[in-house]
Amino acid sequence: MKKMLLFLIVVSCSYISCLPKNDKAVKQQKFLEITVERGAFHYDSFILKDTTVYFLPEKSNTPYKENDRTLLKYHKKSEQQISQYQLKEFILKLEQSNIWHLKENYACENSCTSNLKITIKLNDKQKVISCEDYKHDCPDILQYIENKIIELHGKNLYRIDLPG
Repeated sequence: MKKMLLFLIVVSCSYISCLPKNDKAVKQQKFLEITVERGAFHYDSFILKDTTVYFLPEKSNTPYKENDRTLLKYHKKSEQQISQYQLKEFILKLEQSNIWHLKENYACENSCTSNLKITIKLNDKQKVISCEDYKHDCPDILQYIENKIIELHGKNLYRIDLPG
């Protein structure tokens, strides 16, 4: 009887080890790092690395009044944690886009331009894409990336357009 029980245990363990692994366990954690560099009035950067969004303001010697909160928040370094779910959703959107097939530079014929430069590192892939003007002749996915990272950062540091 003991031999039979031992045989059943060995067979059961062998069967369990042959079962397919859970897809979630097999899938490797994806590494994503995105740098968004804005020009014109801002000259600042956002960096999404792992689950943290960093805001790096322009290095400026211009004094801002403490009561001008609208401009003051654009001159303070900050960071924000995001969830793994938010990160995975963002990675999924990028993987479904045509980001890896875009050109490296998008020129614009307008005289008043505000550049946008995005560097994407996803696992072993890397792409740097520049647009002379973030509004004109810039692929929609790049505008989406800029706005999504600002949204994930949560401080509403959207672009301020100068009059004119």
